Amino acid sequence: MDRKAIAEKIKKLQANAENVQLGGKGTPRRKKKIVFKTAAADDKKVQSNLKKLSVTNIPGIEEVNMIKDDGTVIHFNNPKVQASVPANTFSITGAGENKQITDMLPGILNQLGPESLTHLKKLANNVTSQFKPAPADDDVPVMRLARPKFSETAPLSVDPLDAAGFSQLIESALSISKSEGDRKHDVIGDYFIAPQMFENIYLGETFTFYVNCTNESDQKVSDVSVKCDLQTNSQRVSLPSNIHDVVLEGGKCTGQIITHEVKEIGQHILICSVNYKTSSDEKMYFRKFIKFPVSKPIDVKTKFYNAENNDVYLEAQIENTAATAMILERVELEPSANYTVTSIHCGDAEEHSGMYLKPRDIRQFLFCLTPKDAPSNVYKDMTNIGKLDMSWRTSMGERGRLQTSPLQRIAPAHGDVRLSVENLPATVPVRQPFTIDCKLYNCCERSLDLRLELLNTSKSLVFCSISGVSLGQVPPNGSVSFSVEMLPISIGFQSISGIRIVDSFLKKTYDHDDIAQVFVM
Repeated sequence: MDRKAIAEKIKKLQANAENVQLGGKGTPRRKKKIVFKTAAADDKKVQSNLKKLSVTNIPGIEEVNMIKDDGTVIHFNNPKVQASVPANTFSITGAGENKQITDMLPGILNQLGPESLTHLKKLANNVTSQFKPAPADDDVPVMRLARPKFSETAPLSVDPLDAAGFSQLIESALSISKSEGDRKHDVIGDYFIAPQMFENIYLGETFTFYVNCTNESDQKVSDVSVKCDLQTNSQRVSLPSNIHDVVLEGGKCTGQIITHEVKEIGQHILICSVNYKTSSDEKMYFRKFIKFPVSKPIDVKTKFYNAENNDVYLEAQIENTAATAMILERVELEPSANYTVTSIHCGDAEEHSGMYLKPRDIRQFLFCLTPKDAPSNVYKDMTNIGKLDMSWRTSMGERGRLQTSPLQRIAPAHGDVRLSVENLPATVPVRQPFTIDCKLYNCCERSLDLRLELLNTSKSLVFCSISGVSLGQVPPNGSVSFSVEMLPISIGFQSISGIRIVDSFLKKTYDHDDIAQVFVM
């Protein structure tokens, strides 16, 4: 090949090389394999690694708060917590929620140690740095509203027959005139006494307080807003406040009466937050914390008694655990939909309309609950009988009200069959036959072919009816009635025993002894 042909070929190759694109717009891209990773696969890998570290579950943790340096908190509600102490590894699984530290206070204060509290105070100061703290002369006093009390006098007893005449001397010293002679032994005085301290607050009472926001400076402030929250052991309740965007001149004040029904016991924290602007349009912010405990005013203990006729008797013992006396206005049992209730009183019912209870005094109440028409299988599952509703009044008519949670009884275990005495005379003459009417319930889920057998277990009462009588086939949750005739031989209280119910299919015998008593004369 000559040099000319070689040169032309080289030029053609160079031209082709210049037209070749290694990348950019218009060039085909190489396919890349994309692998999609699922969260389930990642969880499996994490759990596999945790299993290698021999982690153990930590139960009973309701929440986890992770505080970051910027003042935000990662909050986990009801998380799954696992730990391996030798490996210094902790695992928290759950849905995280970002919150501000101001939204978590003061509910998490009791969960932190001293070091964490110091760090938390620094974070809170950083978060609230956008607001200038209020000067020392600004204040929001919170005053609890309470009714006054009568002053109590301490009467000094005298002996009217004292020969030395000291009784007349004492009476003259006390300035007791003849017109006031009939009042010298009265405990209640002539004056009212204002509350001298933050008195006890009890569960079921109404907490009433007055918030007073005063501008103690000589300058006008604007956009005054007061927010009141009540922090309990389990929740934070926002209380209704009508102080919003208020303008206060120097020396002026504004306030509001706020009421709240106390529904929890334990430590309570009343949080009052105030925001306002000064005359120079500068934002100001401060808060007040008022702690007070809530105690239980009464203690309720209940006992249940199951009767043979399906009635349930409830005995309720109510004890005054408060530091002051009270008047029980009403104690009623609100039955569930399956029962009707009857209050059993000893004496006149009007005597129980108001009962005086001193501290540590106990009153007992008795209620009879009768089930409504329901099959026996439904009656077995009726464990909820209702709620106990109580209301009382303390000094100067302060009212309180409590309602218990649904009272649960333990359903009686009757087995496959249950025998009930429907009719029985209270007294019978000796050596004269009498009749007992009984009813037998099938409490199982299959039909029973039953037979009645009578066994004379006592010489004082003898069966006169025929033993071995077939009662027929009783369907599930069904019943059958029968009568038995007996002859009393001895006088006195006699117990009825010896009734046997035989399942013809399973050859099983159900014994029924001491089902009732009768007085033989």
